[in-house]
Formats: sequence, structure tokens, C-alpha cells
Amino acid sequence: MLSTGTKSLDDLLGGGFAPGVLTEVYGPYASGKTTLAVQTGILSGKKVAYVDTEGGFSPERLVQIARARGLNPEEALSRFILFTPSDFKEQRRVIGLLKKTIDETFSLLVVDSITAHYRAEENRSGLIAELSRQLQVLLWIARKNSIPVIVINQVHFDSRVGATKPVAEQTLGYRCKDILRLDRLPKPGLRVAILERHRFKPEGLITYFKITEKGIEDVE
Repeated sequence: MLSTGTKSLDDLLGGGFAPGVLTEVYGPYASGKTTLAVQTGILSGKKVAYVDTEGGFSPERLVQIARARGLNPEEALSRFILFTPSDFKEQRRVIGLLKKTIDETFSLLVVDSITAHYRAEENRSGLIAELSRQLQVLLWIARKNSIPVIVINQVHFDSRVGATKPVAEQTLGYRCKDILRLDRLPKPGLRVAILERHRFKPEGLITYFKITEKGIEDVE
């Protein structure tokens, strides 16, 4: 298990992010998705493959978290291998390339986010099948290398049910065995994590956390 560095979230996830498993982490803007993924990678001690489709990866924030936690920021930053596909077609190529790139020196693979380029496509006909194929490759990588894969997802408002839902919910739900939803709360810095699916824990468990200069921390 790969620790998030936060006891409450580790407990919620059954010890942390599980190797060989795709974990979907979704939620609205600024709910802590990227911070959670980056912090987990920093604390892993090994290489991290980070696919940044939204331009949200911040080296400055990574350095801040590492330094605040007493780690060598330059060393932590050097372990992150960044990929920045500019469209859905290039995202497919990058994910395919990762099959040959990732080996035993890597501890984590993050795709942030898996649906950003998918949503940007004007004609989505056939793209669900392609998205499913990309997820299948990510699952293959997770199992072959026995590492966790964090698949960050966006949300949209579903007018049919009057609620916020993850993008391509059924497609990601089929491949991702663990699903974690993050959300903002009215109090500044405070967030909630809801376990929507897990391999062995009951659905609906929740915990609270805060976002600080150290990244994600437990609420005292």
C-alpha cells in the first residue's frame, strides 16, 4: 500500500493506494485531487510518472510540500517524470508509451485528469471506447508493475438527476475498483473525502482533511 501521508485518508482507503489497482479520485475544482496525488508521490520515495493533461502540475507547489515536510525538494522534484499530452490522441500515445517506460524504479502513476481532453473533443463518437482502452492499458501497467494508478477525474452537472457526477461515470466505474470523491466545505481549507467504492470496505465512509502548505493533513 502506498501511503497518502495522512492517517485519516489511509484508514479510509484501507491503508493507502493499493498496488495493481486503478483508483479514481474525482471532485470539483480545488477539492484537493492534485495535491493528494502529488503528496503521495513525494512520500513514495521512488519515481512517479505524472500525466498532466490540464497544466495543473505545479513544481513550485511540489517543492513547497517537500520542504514543509523536511524533505529534499530538489530530490523529490527529480523523481517526477512529467508527460503533457496536448489532446486526446496524444494522450493515447503517451499512455501507450508508459507500458515501456514504467519499471521497478517507479512507485506510482498518475493521470490528471483522464477526461480533460475527452471533454474538449467536439465529436465524442467512439471516444468512450478509446477511453476504455486507455484505462485497460493503465490497469495492465498497474498489475504488471504492482503499483497504484491514480486516475483523477472531472465532474459535471447531470440535469437528469439534479446532481454532480463524474465524467464518463460508467466507463471509469467499470475499470476503477476504488473510487474516492473529494469535495470542498464552507470553512476555508477544509475538505471532505467520501469512499464511493472499495474492494473490501463499505461504501459511504467519510473523513475530513485540510489543505495547508504541507499539502494534505489530518483535521485535529
